[in-house]
Amino acid sequence: MGCSQEGTFIQGDITDINKESGDMEIDIVSWTTINNPESSKGSHQFEKKANSQTIRVSNPEKYHERQKVQVKVIKNYEEDDWDIDRLKFDVKKLN
Repeated sequence: MGCSQEGTFIQGDITDINKESGDMEIDIVSWTTINNPESSKGSHQFEKKANSQTIRVSNPEKYHERQKVQVKVIKNYEEDDWDIDRLKFDVKKLN
């Protein structure tokens, strides 16, 4: 079986990186949630989300400004709120 692509994703361009703190600001092109990759209705885009988002990464030296990235948002807690300080981010460079 292949690996699942379920989850919430941010796609955009890096506009600023703080190499000391690991804060990375992303100019967002799209927010997408994929609930069931096998279903044609499994993917949808958020209509009312921020145009930019600052996330914290552990390896900021791997990235540069104006680079296109896809970020999987990982929520490892049960509460319904999206607490930016508790979320984890899996960042992948795009071509």
